[in-house]
Amino acid sequence: MSHLRLLVPYLQRYRRRLLLGLLVAALGAAISALGPLVLRIAVDEIAAGTIDLARLFWFGGALIGLALIDGTMKFAQRMLIAVTSYRIENDLRADLFDRLLSLDQAFYQQNYTGDLMARMTNDLSAARQFLGPGLNGAATALLTFISATVLMVFVDWFLALIVVLLLPMATIVFIAIGSRMRQIFHRVQDQFGVLSTRAQENFSGIRTIKAFAQEEDEIAVFTADNERYRDLNLRYVLLSGALWPAMTLCLGLIAALILLVGGRMVAAGELTIGELVQFNAYLALLAFPMIMLGWMVNLYQQATASLQRINEIFLRQPAIASPTVPQQPARQGAVEFRNVGARANTTDHRWILQDVSFHLPAGKTLAIVGATGAGKTTLVNLLGRVRDPDVGQVLIDGVDARELDLAALRRMIGYVPQESFLFSIPLRENIGFGVATIDPDRLNHVIEVSRLVNDLDQFPGGLETMVGERGVTLSGGQKQRVAIARALMRDPQILILDDALSSVDTHTAAQILSGLRAEMAHRTTIIIAQRIATVRDADQIIVLDEGRIVEQGSHQDLLARNGRYAAMYRRELLAAELEREESD
Repeated sequence: MSHLRLLVPYLQRYRRRLLLGLLVAALGAAISALGPLVLRIAVDEIAAGTIDLARLFWFGGALIGLALIDGTMKFAQRMLIAVTSYRIENDLRADLFDRLLSLDQAFYQQNYTGDLMARMTNDLSAARQFLGPGLNGAATALLTFISATVLMVFVDWFLALIVVLLLPMATIVFIAIGSRMRQIFHRVQDQFGVLSTRAQENFSGIRTIKAFAQEEDEIAVFTADNERYRDLNLRYVLLSGALWPAMTLCLGLIAALILLVGGRMVAAGELTIGELVQFNAYLALLAFPMIMLGWMVNLYQQATASLQRINEIFLRQPAIASPTVPQQPARQGAVEFRNVGARANTTDHRWILQDVSFHLPAGKTLAIVGATGAGKTTLVNLLGRVRDPDVGQVLIDGVDARELDLAALRRMIGYVPQESFLFSIPLRENIGFGVATIDPDRLNHVIEVSRLVNDLDQFPGGLETMVGERGVTLSGGQKQRVAIARALMRDPQILILDDALSSVDTHTAAQILSGLRAEMAHRTTIIIAQRIATVRDADQIIVLDEGRIVEQGSHQDLLARNGRYAAMYRRELLAAELEREESD
């Protein structure tokens, strides 16, 4: 029940429409209760032999008129409540999407994309079903139950007492089955998330699956997950199906007892035939609330399980956020690390970075080299607050990055990651992603600098060519060049190139570096690279090893020290010489 509190603000937002819907439901219930009264009068007159044809037509017209009014009321009620449920679903989905985008990257490392998609779709749909058809049916059922029960008391209090005492049997059955239904439905939704994740990963990694001929193995794994999902659904359906026979049994027992007791009262002259018919008509009206109660238990269990999963997202607070009173960055681009340390995660206390300190003046270039796993990417992630350091400070223009407005800080930075992600939008929009308007002159310039212009004739629509999901239609080198153009398009104060030329051939890389020198001349640049040739012209070079800076200086200074950097440089020269000999 506590998870339903998530809906309270949304219900308050549309409380007028909901209250109007409940008012219409009350009027509809009152109209429904008049039908058995008309039926009683007609039956008593027929039994007494005092009715004529005109009178029969009058009773028939009255019943038809009441049915029309009742139908109109129910239509208005459904329009008011059902439309509101869709509006609440829309608002809830928008807020959920907003919260998901505000969460830090650590959250996405801990949760599968398919499961998050299931919460955005299946779980929200279950909540809407509870608010729309569920709330609509519950209102009708409750008001009909109250009106029918009160009117049964007026017909005969003893028969009404029998009904009221026996009806709780159904409630006990519903509670017993309902708790188990909620547990299983939660597992159903979790398994649906697993299934969605499996499908999403297979579609995204289709190239790898086909390259390694793993189609049959992946089909087998998906089949096992799918069968697990089916089995859980079957268990849920089994419990859900048990509700309806239970309700039929309860209503059948009550109707049989009323017929037995009421028939004896009619025979004794304590009750007229019309009153017994009227009472049974009210009992029939109670059948709908009973059926609706079973359905509501079903929807309630689904909604509480789904809202629990949705609420887990809303309860998760972003680990990275702007401070309450943020400072605006000076936008010059000076970078300083002061005794920075970063652990792997909250549970693993192993240090990825430790005692990292350096100062990079605005407009200068810093290169970071080191073996795989040395902590290079973690270092630049601290700069854009993808994560925060566990100890020490990262300063931008002399201000701790944690004190700056997060959006303003990230707008200062143009970042080219190791793995370039492209969206399923035209190439032009991928390059202009993150800028308010695409300046044609700037666009042509960044395309030239990134040497993407060399490949434009390969794209059928040029810059308007639609890029496949995650850039699947482009090669690795093309995706990296699009990412470089996208970062330059923002004209950032700080440019970060994280192994941005790893998929580009040596000749094209040299052309890109030549064009980048002019771009790097007036902005702070941090380059992570495996090739010494890429970083030799940097103002500063730091060598990372197991999270620590082991060497620092210019290219010539580091060669003169004849240390780790010099050894890397000699290995690269030797590899280049061997490559030339092989080509000769």
